[in-house]
Amino acid sequence: MADIAANATAKLALLIDADNVRADFLPIIIREASTLGRIVIRRVYGHFASSAMNAWQPLLHSHALTPVHVPPAAVGKNATDMKLAIEAMDMLHEKGLDGFCIASSDSDFTTLASRIREDGLVVYGFGEQKSTKPYVAACDRFFYCDLLLAEEKAQKAPERKAAVAPAKSGPKLPKDEIDSAIEDVSGDDGWAHLGAVGTILFKRMPDFDSRNFGYRKLVDLMETVPGVEIRRVDMDAGGKAVLIRHQPKAPSVAKPAAKAAAPRAAAKPAPKTAPKPAAEK
Repeated sequence: MADIAANATAKLALLIDADNVRADFLPIIIREASTLGRIVIRRVYGHFASSAMNAWQPLLHSHALTPVHVPPAAVGKNATDMKLAIEAMDMLHEKGLDGFCIASSDSDFTTLASRIREDGLVVYGFGEQKSTKPYVAACDRFFYCDLLLAEEKAQKAPERKAAVAPAKSGPKLPKDEIDSAIEDVSGDDGWAHLGAVGTILFKRMPDFDSRNFGYRKLVDLMETVPGVEIRRVDMDAGGKAVLIRHQPKAPSVAKPAAKAAAPRAAAKPAPKTAPKPAAEK
């Protein structure tokens, strides 16, 4: 699902931490990043002399990636992170970019993402569910590649389903955030444009994506949210607009007032019994 606010002319740099990203995520990363803008820089960082990089070797030419070989400086030191961060800062001030795509689940890039955003550039993160919340929050959008890959494989299965249930370890549906977004952009009649709701959700939750919950489109996900109503209306310029609102509550029917209980007849006092005559002596 592409970011609805994506700019096709935006110049993006794609920086991949190959020590921390699986090679089979690359097609997803390229696909999603391409919908967000034009990737003008494609670099993948890692220790390419190690056998761990074998899976990346055939992908370098097929996806026009520039390999950046980073031999480890010392045991326990992550030279790859350092090299990627340094080059990112050089690009930030020299390349005239509009944004960065950082592919890594390493929380060490939290500071880098925050620093890039301070200069007004957009940051898109690509990683796995193990990524820390601060790192995810430091990005404008964050894509869980493991969930997207699982959803993609399920969609290609012979017994394809309209909606694929996400893994048990997947994210929980943010019902409260959805309700809040609808409320914030709805009109006086309670209806809101689905696109506007989606924009609010993307801004508040960088990792929000309908595919994380097993649905290709946002409208398909919303149709499953309890208490939400979807309506498609024809537009003057052609096409259809999707509107969403909270289902109105059924008017409460006032219960008929209970009839007042009839007052009980005042109990008559029991007749006094005459005293028995005293026994004769």
